[in-house]
Amino acid sequence: MKTKKLNKQKKGWIRIVEAFMAIVLLLGFVFVILIQLNPSSKGTSLLEKNNIKILKVIETNSSLRNLVLASNPPANSTEANFSSELNESLTKNTLSGETCFLYICSVEDECNFGEDVQK
Repeated sequence: MKTKKLNKQKKGWIRIVEAFMAIVLLLGFVFVILIQLNPSSKGTSLLEKNNIKILKVIETNSSLRNLVLASNPPANSTEANFSSELNESLTKNTLSGETCFLYICSVEDECNFGEDVQK
């Protein structure tokens, strides 16, 4: 009689474990779907973060910002008459092994770089 009672208890625990595993599996799928749908969870790449950092440096540094405002758009950091201070700041804040160019465009006009940048 004890063996029948033990078998019933084992079957009960097995069902509890199966139900728990099913819930965990379903929650796992839900979390994966939620993470993929959440746009804030998509991290920006290191290069994008560095580009934002470079623009923030120019934005917060009044002398660099004034140099940008005083430039005659369109201006390109590869031109000879481009501000040396802006070029130094760009070089200092660019990741090693990367090449970064700064283009200054007029607010009213479309910003055409005039070249195909593959970097």
